[in-house]
Amino acid sequence: MKRLFRLVTPLAVLSLAAFCQARAEDSPNGTQLDFTVTGEAHAAPTLLTVRLFGRADSTSAIEAQKTLNAHMADAMKMASGQAGIEAQADSYSLSDQTPERGPTRWTARQDLSLSGKEAVAILDLSGKLQSHGLMMDGLEWSLDSETRETLLAQARTQALQKVRKEAEESARTLGLHVVRLKQVRVSSMEPGPRPVMLMAARASGDSFTPPQGTPQEQTLRVTVSVQAELAP
Repeated sequence: MKRLFRLVTPLAVLSLAAFCQARAEDSPNGTQLDFTVTGEAHAAPTLLTVRLFGRADSTSAIEAQKTLNAHMADAMKMASGQAGIEAQADSYSLSDQTPERGPTRWTARQDLSLSGKEAVAILDLSGKLQSHGLMMDGLEWSLDSETRETLLAQARTQALQKVRKEAEESARTLGLHVVRLKQVRVSSMEPGPRPVMLMAARASGDSFTPPQGTPQEQTLRVTVSVQAELAP
């Protein structure tokens, strides 16, 4: 009986030691805290974009396109050379419609956009182009790329400055302290262009009152997601 006891005891001690070691390796070294902070930056929009289009109808597809092409060439000539205004001819389409009676009608259409920081000049030019026969399709405010990058940097800095303070306050509340910040993820949320509702306007002869567009404040947000390790 004594021999049996002496043989079993080392095995029992070994098994117990291995069990304790495994539990220690599986247990976490500290408390993990996941949280998110947000930084914001605000500014008035700096870039105005006006969208117009020209169209021509004819029973001949070729004639509809010829008329539209000549019309848009004149419009681009009027828009080109304007300081601070970027004029761009955009999408082009040709569609047909066949009524129950009568020949097929072809419609050619092309979009034209005006964009820039000089809102008054852009609105004035858009009025002249509408007097020339183009039609308004939309008007929207946004941020130019330089201003957008500046605002994103401000929002990101604000969010990152909140990280350490938020982690330390949460740790104190839990009776712990911050060991380290293990993961930091940064993401941004940018507003899209803000469309402006337009009232229908009627031209009288060659005169046309330009549309009015009131800029609304833009807000850029940067979110920082953090994983912190806390310990007693």
